[in-house]
Amino acid sequence: MAVVDATDFMPVKPQPMQRRNLIKIIRTIRDNVVAAWGEEAYERDYVQYKMFMRRVVLANHPDMIRHVMLDNVANYVRDPLGQRILEPGLGNGLLTSEGLDWKRQRRLMAPIFSPRRIQSFGPLMTERAVALADTLQSGQRIDMAEAMMHVTLEIIARSMFGADPASDVSQVGAAMDAYQVTVRPSIPDLLGLPAWFPRQGAAKGRAALSAMDSIINGLIERRRKLIAQGQPAGDDLLGLLLSARDTEGDGSAMEDREVRDHMATFFLAGHETTATALSWAWYLISQDAAVQAKLWAEIDGVLQGRDPDWGDIEKLSYTRMVIEEAMRLYPPAHTTSRVAVQDDRVLDVDIPKGTAVIISPWLMHRHRRYWSEPDRFDPENFAPERAAQRPRFVYLPFGAGPRICIGMAFAMAEAVLILATLARRFRFDLAPGAKVEPVAKITLRPQPGLPMIASKR
Repeated sequence: MAVVDATDFMPVKPQPMQRRNLIKIIRTIRDNVVAAWGEEAYERDYVQYKMFMRRVVLANHPDMIRHVMLDNVANYVRDPLGQRILEPGLGNGLLTSEGLDWKRQRRLMAPIFSPRRIQSFGPLMTERAVALADTLQSGQRIDMAEAMMHVTLEIIARSMFGADPASDVSQVGAAMDAYQVTVRPSIPDLLGLPAWFPRQGAAKGRAALSAMDSIINGLIERRRKLIAQGQPAGDDLLGLLLSARDTEGDGSAMEDREVRDHMATFFLAGHETTATALSWAWYLISQDAAVQAKLWAEIDGVLQGRDPDWGDIEKLSYTRMVIEEAMRLYPPAHTTSRVAVQDDRVLDVDIPKGTAVIISPWLMHRHRRYWSEPDRFDPENFAPERAAQRPRFVYLPFGAGPRICIGMAFAMAEAVLILATLARRFRFDLAPGAKVEPVAKITLRPQPGLPMIASKR
């Protein structure tokens, strides 16, 4: 089996932007933003252009990204376009808040994602992966994208709610999936039209959000009643959110709306991104016999026929490298955007106030300057010696700077444990005739799914 070249599985082959007319570019941005980039975006340090009288700079150099996301981070706020798209679903959570509000939320969240707390969820991660493996049979056809969504949703729901809210899990998952289908920058969004202007899919999106909010708010209300009756808040994430206090500020607790926004954010970021990364990992593994052999050799050597536990994560180094390389080629969080609050200058580029600065992990992870074979699936890119030679801010699947993903350690541990648990028992091959395309919604999903055939090892 040949080594996989990921250009065969890109949304479009890159071509110069000027060869495509404006209407086509707008439609592409609306439907699948990673397919909109021209070939120059994979080679240059930056690209400047105007769209609807708005100046845009694509930051494609690690020093420029460092400047925007770390050195002068106070001058760059979330792009209002992205806010309009995400806020209906995620509210004012960590992904969407700004300034002092964001700093307060980050302080409140920090203890929830302490190393000790994350480690306590390790048995749950393995347990749910084992439960999935126990349902599989050799020769069975399975949509791995759907399976990864389900297992990571179970993990985040149980770690949030403690008990097994099976019906709530499936309902929240269905509502979130329905909502994400409606999430894309519409033509009115790209034109900067006000929120009241009709948008395609808005009614379906509101219905999905209403269903999700009904479940989440019900869970919060039930937990509040138990606390009022003198019962402990619980040591799951919901309990920790309800009992968190801002000890560095005014000592205040979170209001129910804040708790709801964080829960919605955790549902999305806490399962969607990990599930997407795992889906692409399974897909890429299935295309490369050498990677399969090395992965299985490590898993068999470390685990010796048992399921993994927390202490195995550090030993499963190649397993982690496979996941990291999958996130390089198909980063779940594919694009982010900031807007300059004041005039600025970085490298030799003037960035006037109001300029939108786009940072695309999809592009940086495939940039011709920083990766010797940017389109080839090669987990050895993350061998320690290679990684040490790479500039910072070239690889950023979890973001960078102060706003780096707070759940990064949780996500990586979860991905390693799930991959090792399933790969110990099964190999998964892409179903004959299946064609998979990366489509950028909130995350970079494989479309129309990931049909695979399970075979017992």
